[in-house]
Amino acid sequence: MSQHEQLIVATRYGPVRGVRKTAGTGVEYLNFQKIPYCKPPVGERRFRDLELPEPWTEPLDCTQQGPSGYQFNKLLNKIVGSEDHLYVNVFTKELKPEKLRPVMLWIHGGAFMRGSSGTEMYGPDYLMQKDIVLVTFNYRLGAFGFLSLESQELGIPGNGGLKDQNLAIRWVRDNIASFGGDPDNVTLFGESAGGCSVHYHMVSEQSRGLFRRAIVMSGCALNNWSTMPRRGMGERLAKALGWDGTGGEAGALKVLMKAPAEDIIKYQDQLLTPNELENRMLFPFGPVVEPYPSGNTFIPKKPLEMCREAWSNDIDILIGGNSEEGLFCLSSIKENPAIMDNLKDFEYLVPMELELVRSSRVCREYGLRLKKFYYGDTEPSFENREGYLTLMTDKLFWHGLHRTIYSRINSRKGAKTFVYRFSVDSETYNHYRIYFCDRNVRGTAHADDLSYLFKNLFSPVPDADTFEYKTMQRLVELLTNFASMGTPNGGTVGDIWEPVSAEVEPYKCLNINNGGLSFVDLPEMRRMMLWDSIYKKEQLY
Repeated sequence: MSQHEQLIVATRYGPVRGVRKTAGTGVEYLNFQKIPYCKPPVGERRFRDLELPEPWTEPLDCTQQGPSGYQFNKLLNKIVGSEDHLYVNVFTKELKPEKLRPVMLWIHGGAFMRGSSGTEMYGPDYLMQKDIVLVTFNYRLGAFGFLSLESQELGIPGNGGLKDQNLAIRWVRDNIASFGGDPDNVTLFGESAGGCSVHYHMVSEQSRGLFRRAIVMSGCALNNWSTMPRRGMGERLAKALGWDGTGGEAGALKVLMKAPAEDIIKYQDQLLTPNELENRMLFPFGPVVEPYPSGNTFIPKKPLEMCREAWSNDIDILIGGNSEEGLFCLSSIKENPAIMDNLKDFEYLVPMELELVRSSRVCREYGLRLKKFYYGDTEPSFENREGYLTLMTDKLFWHGLHRTIYSRINSRKGAKTFVYRFSVDSETYNHYRIYFCDRNVRGTAHADDLSYLFKNLFSPVPDADTFEYKTMQRLVELLTNFASMGTPNGGTVGDIWEPVSAEVEPYKCLNINNGGLSFVDLPEMRRMMLWDSIYKKEQLY
């Protein structure tokens, strides 16, 4: 192809123009960004279900990245974004390959409150080494994506952000063949709130059959932060914005519809009460069990019930997390060391989803069991924080992943479940730990794996003779093998990773560390059994 050719692709709604780029890894690829998958959710469309785009006839310039959704950006320490941000990005090496290529469709994380598909965090440079088509996109965040009102007349039951994702997945199914991608071979993958989202698509009937495989990273629908308790957050936000309380939810919605987007972001981050923070609620807006059924209900009941009969028990998945996920709690205890002195008997660390009264005998008993397990005879303090961070690794991430693995085994459908554990510890490349936790601690924090899957702005491609470079190549190969062939094995990876089987307990995982790959018993299994004993007793298994 010549440099001057017109890179124009016809989509269902109109033609788009892309640009040729060279990745940091030296690979050439074609870049299409900011392709609309809906009408912008602005003005009267704020909070509402999305509408399909208006068709266009002249080629749309899709050579530049679009904005993120409105959010508070921790690195820049300010509010950034736009309400007009719902676009898809496609990265591909050939528009007309001999055979259509496997598609990897990425859902970004960020606690349902932050994040975007931007290449500053999710550059395609590493994945483009393989013959796949990569798609990323934005969905609505915070109150914009997850406002949930009880009143059926108002038509905002919640989960707008997940419904946005569903529309983007449908856009891929309908358009990706024009970019060289195979609509019948789509692998959905995501991390943290993105991993949780992937799992929701696996259990929601709205997404049945829209993808062929899934990769669930460091977050799932059985994590205790995956659904929000119904606490009138919409009305609380309206009050923070000056609503006087008249007219019920309809009155609150009027205020929310008129409020400047920046004000919504400013006040939504201040909604959690001291008691909610003490109970470890992580964010005010996120997925909810919808208050009434409608034509496109996404979460009709508790995720655990959805898992038992999920359509995706028939598809193969890859699932896992990082060895020190809980390190992400370090910044909050550095800002407020008193957290560690106020843990009392750990009753506030017992998951809220167990629905126990904090002062009850049972809750206190569970709290003391946790304290004894993670601290033995020592006392928690800021200096002695390891036990707390390990507990958070298990409570917020690994135990939900563990229950998800068991819910799939118990479904007896025979689809494969490959479990991984990422434990690579680099002084320079574990960017989340370095920039958001503490550059002086070690370990593999939540989101540290992303630095080895996507090129980000924090640093250049690692040198070819480093273990960081080898890790990147391994991780890319494992995931693209799985997306292409349904097995992560093959190539330089070898043939060591077996799916979990119902007969084997404890199960094994692929352990990825500085030295390479090994297939081992899950190192966290003893810790998982402690949480199992609590959850089984409360019939949450």
